[in-house]
Amino acid sequence: MGKDLHYSIKPFIERALNGHFAVEKIELVDNDEYYIYRVYRRNGVSEVIVVLSDDYYFGSASLQNKPDILKDGGFFLIARPEASGFEGNEPLEKLGVGKIGKLLGALNKEDFWNYEPPKKDEKK
Repeated sequence: MGKDLHYSIKPFIERALNGHFAVEKIELVDNDEYYIYRVYRRNGVSEVIVVLSDDYYFGSASLQNKPDILKDGGFFLIARPEASGFEGNEPLEKLGVGKIGKLLGALNKEDFWNYEPPKKDEKK
């Protein structure tokens, strides 16, 4: 099941998405297993499907068991702040994976799955 999240996580993510300047609106997609959002972006940029993962450890098994709605791409959000495990070094086929900071950065790009946040030493 993908809905085993602390009650504060879903509203936090919704506020972050609704407050993002690249986001026009979000819609919750009806699904029994996962929290899924359809994110409509501004300026003619394509929409993004965002699926929240409740995994404590996000690894290859998580990717293999991803919901069907991500078969054509989207963003698999590692929604637990304490989660670990996925350190993707290469972009997956139209699938972004990461925590909230990576999602918010990726929403600025049409090819969101290729977004990589700046390294800590590059931020300065």
